[in-house]
This record gives sequence, C-alpha cells and structure tokens, in this order.
Amino acid sequence: MKENHENLDNGTAQRLRSKIIFVGIAFLFLIVAELLFDLVEIGMGQLLLLSNPLRPQTGRLWEEDRKEQLGLDELDSAQVVTSPENVEHAINNLEDLEAVLSIRHSMSMTREEFNDFYKTVPQNMARRIVDPLDLFAMNRTMEWQKTQLSLSGNQLVFHFLDGYEKPIRESHLTLESAAESETTALPEVEQREKYRGRMVPASIFFRAFDQLPRAYQLQIVNDPYRLVQWQNSLLRVGISLWLEDDGVEIVFEVNGDSRTKMHSMYASEMAVEYLIREINAIEDAPKLQIPYRRDDDAEKDH
Repeated sequence: MKENHENLDNGTAQRLRSKIIFVGIAFLFLIVAELLFDLVEIGMGQLLLLSNPLRPQTGRLWEEDRKEQLGLDELDSAQVVTSPENVEHAINNLEDLEAVLSIRHSMSMTREEFNDFYKTVPQNMARRIVDPLDLFAMNRTMEWQKTQLSLSGNQLVFHFLDGYEKPIRESHLTLESAAESETTALPEVEQREKYRGRMVPASIFFRAFDQLPRAYQLQIVNDPYRLVQWQNSLLRVGISLWLEDDGVEIVFEVNGDSRTKMHSMYASEMAVEYLIREINAIEDAPKLQIPYRRDDDAEKDH
C-alpha cells in the first residue's frame, strides 16, 4: 500500500512538471512571437518609408501638404535682409527695391523701414500695396511686426507678418514703366480767426478719428495717404468754425525739417459733426462748437 502511495506521488509530480514546462514553453513562444511581430512591423514601416517617394502623391491631403511645404520652403530659403548694412545701397524708391530683389531672392523690412519706404512710393501705386487708412490702422497695433518682400516676374509681393512669422496680409504690385506721378503739395496757410481755440492736439484727433466709420474718415481726410506721412510729425489739427460751400476746412499742423507747415483739406459737414462729437466726448479735449454758415460770408483773410 505504501508503494502505491509513492507511485501516486510520483505521477502527480510528473504531471506538475509537465504543466510547468508547457506553461514555460508557451510563455517563451509568446515572447518570441511578440519579438517577431515587432520586427515585421518595423520592417514593413521601413519598406513603406522607402517606397513612399514612388507612390503617387494624389488627394486633398497631399495637395494641402504640398502647398504648405512650398510656402515654408520659400520663406526658409529667403535671403533675409534686416539691416541697412546688408543692402548694397539704400532703398529710396521702387527702382532701388527692384534692383535689390533682382539680385536677392527676398528681403524683409521692419515696420519703421517699411513706413519710410512707403512714403517714397507714388500715391497711385502705394494704394495698391496697402490702403493708407489700413496702414495707418496697422501702425496703431502691435500685430504687424515686419514685411517680407519678394520679386515674382514683374510683380512685387508683400507679406505682412506678425511676431510669429505668420502672414496677416498679402498684396501684389505690378511694376510699371511709367514715370512716377508728382505729388501735389497742399498750399501752406496761416492760422486765422476761425481756428481760434479750435486747434486739437494730434493725440486727441487720432483718438476721435479712430472711432469713426471708414466712410466718415474718408470724408474728413480725403487724402489718407498723408496720414501715413504725417503720423509721427503731426502736431495739431484745426477744425474751422465756418461752414463754407466746399464744406468745413480742416488744417493740419505738421512739423517739417526746418519749420512748421500747415496743410488744409475740406471735409463734409456731417463727417465733421461726428468727429467733433467724438472729440467733445474725450475728457481732456477742448470742447468745440459745431461749424455753422455765416450770414455775411465775408472773411477777409481768404
């Protein structure tokens, strides 16, 4: 009986060893299979990567990726010029810019450099680059940081970039062989009685002007190109008390190179009325009366 018990124990131990061996073999098999699967997966990935250039690049995603890559390549390959030392000669007009871009792929300008360049461009062509009122508004925000310029055939391409090098505006200018148009200077005038107590500091004028719709802005400053020229040198703005046949005369006191100059424009009666309301709403601004038509209409200093 004792012998039978020993045989039973031996059989149980043998079966236990068999199970352990089976589990161990199965575990090793799973490990080997996992390693083989990883190797096959890596191999297939490398094969797809190597064959990627051979496959047709079609479809919307491919097309969008291609366009994005072309844009990035154009910006990355640009030979950026950020300081005057990198330019062979100063850029004083469109001809200078065209000459530089014909040699270099592209160049960039800071806000200040672009504003200086913009003032040298004939008005009819400057408006095609950026509208003066739009440039005036851009200069009063910090979003626009610099401008990337390039030459494509006979077209100048302007990309206005923010601080993250992302374009916020794009414009194109076709170069013309016609001579630059002359900018007619407005006649210089002296202050007259109708402007007494009605000269507004430039900062007050700009604050009120910014609140007006674009239509009224154009009726007040009929040549917005000049705002870009004067934005750093404008001292005061005078609004006439008299309503005349041409509207309401507005004078701009501009600090010139050697002396102060006065420039005048005529604005519509309604636009001036809205401008004065905005000025009077500013706490530290002089309170102005709405212009009116005089009965005698006999101003001697005209």
